[in-house]
Amino acid sequence: AIIIFLNIKKQMELSQLKSDFVSGVSHEIRTPLALISMYIETLEMGRIKSQEKVREYYNVILTETTRLSGIVNRILNFSQIENNKRKFSFSSVSLNDIAETAINSFKHILESKGFTYTFEPAESLPPVLGDHEAISDAVNNLIDNAIKYSKDNKVLYVRTGIIDAQVYLEVQDQGIGISTKHQRLIFDKFFRVSEKNLANSVKGSGLGLAIVKNIMVAHKGDIMVKSNPGEGSLFRLLFPYRN
Repeated sequence: AIIIFLNIKKQMELSQLKSDFVSGVSHEIRTPLALISMYIETLEMGRIKSQEKVREYYNVILTETTRLSGIVNRILNFSQIENNKRKFSFSSVSLNDIAETAINSFKHILESKGFTYTFEPAESLPPVLGDHEAISDAVNNLIDNAIKYSKDNKVLYVRTGIIDAQVYLEVQDQGIGISTKHQRLIFDKFFRVSEKNLANSVKGSGLGLAIVKNIMVAHKGDIMVKSNPGEGSLFRLLFPYRN
């Protein structure tokens, strides 16, 4: 009876998580779509005469399109992972190149939101054996989370280096941080921190870190998190050293 009860409880919790996921993703998709539609309609009607304002509107459309693309990609990636259909193509890749490309892709969002950001690449960093697209997805998810969960202190660091015979890429913010009890759960699919109504105030799918974890397992690597509430978070992706 206890086993049956626990199984039913687990299924109910999973069902609630899935329901929250659908609700969160629906909201997350509607927001950029509404903004894109509104700004395009305004531009089409010729209401904006200033070229500077027109460029500002186009930048917003580009930003929201990129955001929407990221949401869709996360869902598709997770679907492939769940069905064991995601294939990895391994080759020699540079973590410095991946980090620089990721920062450049978020440059407009970071600047528009008032972030100070720094890229600190290690010199003579050896390549790692990895899937370029998958590692890029992992880094993009970490940067996206850093932006979402930084409210007042908007500072972002991206670094690369070597430690304990492993090559690493890390993303650090000075945002709201994560409590110790939640750090072991954040890589579970659909999990979102619910303290202080955080799941509702910061919209998301709860898939990003689950995808990152899967990517690191496929690369025979690891992911480390160091965080305290109110002091920000550091996520480090660790890859086997390739001689």
